[in-house]
Amino acid sequence: MKIFKNKKVIVALVALVAAVAIAVSSALLTIAYLTSSAAVSNVFTIGNVGITMTESQVKPDGTMTDGGATQVDTNTYHLIPGKTYIKDPRITVNEGSVGSYLFVLVRNDLEKIEDKTKPTIAQQLEAKGWAKYTQASTGWVYVYVGAGNVPSDDTLATTAAKVTPGTYKLFDTFSVDPNADIAPYGAAKITLTAVAIQDEGFSTLADAWTAVVDTYPYIHTGSNTGSNP
Repeated sequence: MKIFKNKKVIVALVALVAAVAIAVSSALLTIAYLTSSAAVSNVFTIGNVGITMTESQVKPDGTMTDGGATQVDTNTYHLIPGKTYIKDPRITVNEGSVGSYLFVLVRNDLEKIEDKTKPTIAQQLEAKGWAKYTQASTGWVYVYVGAGNVPSDDTLATTAAKVTPGTYKLFDTFSVDPNADIAPYGAAKITLTAVAIQDEGFSTLADAWTAVVDTYPYIHTGSNTGSNP
């Protein structure tokens, strides 16, 4: 693992991955089904900032097992077009961490078959205070700006909120279009890669992001996501 040498920089990273694969329910293919799994991996900490990412434990039909009391790093879903499933990843900034900027790279291979009549993952992110910051090769990088502070004209964020120890939710559900042809999406993934970096020592948000990319270049290029840098 690469370690950023500047002692003023403290970086933490976790990645949440939901991998989707096709499962055929019958020879007639009258209904298409998917099996989806979600796993948290790659927890990186440098210095005294730390983050974790989890989600509520759910049953294969996407309903919670105990009202969200149990947090896990893996869930398995049995997906049917037209259904909505609970998926509520959240990033926790650990106690004792210094004030930081919080970024998340969102790769959503299912974006084209989301049910647009219901809140999409992108819409939920913005409602919870996540603004688009820059586009990476595999998706959009969002930065936490705080609820109500997301630019309304779809411009990219230039400033961000300083996050302190606590929990920051990303989205709550995802829905599959009832008319979606899901056959081409057997290898689709929803991948979330979160990075926290201390705000002290950086004059701009852009400077902080540059330090992130210098430390973990694959976050922007998309290569090596899901494995140690």
